[in-house]
Amino acid sequence: MSASTAVTGSGLSTADYRGLSLDVGRKAFSVESIERLLERMAALGFTALKLHLTETHRVGVQLPGFEQLAADDAWTAGDAARIVEAAQGAGIALIPEVDLPSHAGALLVGREHLRLTDRHGTVHPDRLDVSRPESLEFALALTEAAAALFPGDAVHLGGDEFFAAPWEDEDAQRPDRFPTLVEHARHEVGEGATALDSYALFMNALAARVLESGRTPILWNDHVVPASERPLVPITTGAVVDVWIRWRAWTPSVTDYLDSGYRVINSHGDLLYFVLSGDGVPEPHGKRRFGLLAQKFAPRRFMGLAAQDQHIDVPPVPAGAPDPVLGASLSVWCDSPDVLGETETLDLVDTWLVPFAAVMERQ
Repeated sequence: MSASTAVTGSGLSTADYRGLSLDVGRKAFSVESIERLLERMAALGFTALKLHLTETHRVGVQLPGFEQLAADDAWTAGDAARIVEAAQGAGIALIPEVDLPSHAGALLVGREHLRLTDRHGTVHPDRLDVSRPESLEFALALTEAAAALFPGDAVHLGGDEFFAAPWEDEDAQRPDRFPTLVEHARHEVGEGATALDSYALFMNALAARVLESGRTPILWNDHVVPASERPLVPITTGAVVDVWIRWRAWTPSVTDYLDSGYRVINSHGDLLYFVLSGDGVPEPHGKRRFGLLAQKFAPRRFMGLAAQDQHIDVPPVPAGAPDPVLGASLSVWCDSPDVLGETETLDLVDTWLVPFAAVMERQ
């Protein structure tokens, strides 16, 4: 997982991250379309393109050593090389993401024994059992393969939606839902450890490998427990927390992460999420239920509470002080990939890129 000195920086090191996350795990995009997108991003002042490479039902690139997992229409290593060259020419950093330990169904084909089983004996085919040493070895190898294909200064580790969401039933919320995780945590950490500690051990091991390579690890905020809750195994502050969601008032906010010493990216799930879904296509110009992107979004405006038009505005730091708010990222998700074609999707995305870039430039 060697870091290349020839690649352009993402803006993370200077707190000037202006990113776009593209879901190429669910939906196929041609190399030519990515080349055009990179040129457009450069013209608008973006600094990074994050490639969400893997999803529950599809792997969007032939990862070295794991080519058999890729979809029939996935990018080849040659395609990846063309994208890297185009990104370097455009001055856009590439950030690969292999999303683990959830959303892992397509990655676990042929490794069904690594799927997570709950206390009822039900197998969860899209979740990796992070208690197993083989699971960690597999995840490290996948992460290194993606990093080798897409050299740069950062690697996104995923880490989202592994445990129950707040609206799931009482049984799903039980702390002993996944006994192997609890047993693993208590074996490694001691009595009182929980499944969250098993998850943290896993994510920390991935982050450590990325840090050893000289790159910055990033992960979604879903299961990052802030210091105020005194986790037995805290997620390393060497990782950047990608803050997209706050489901309930009792779940951590961006303030909790900042107070815990984390650096953060703003990926506000209400304001910055372009989603192709079965309900239809997104409105143009970043229009969501609470207004236009250009009117509602600010780089330091994080989600206060999901779907409630409540936000947390993080104040600027004093002049000369290091800024833990590293920037913001627009996300393109293709939950229903066939709702729009490739060209139509990227044309509509462009109407979001423009106001996002304008707000970032003003701020």
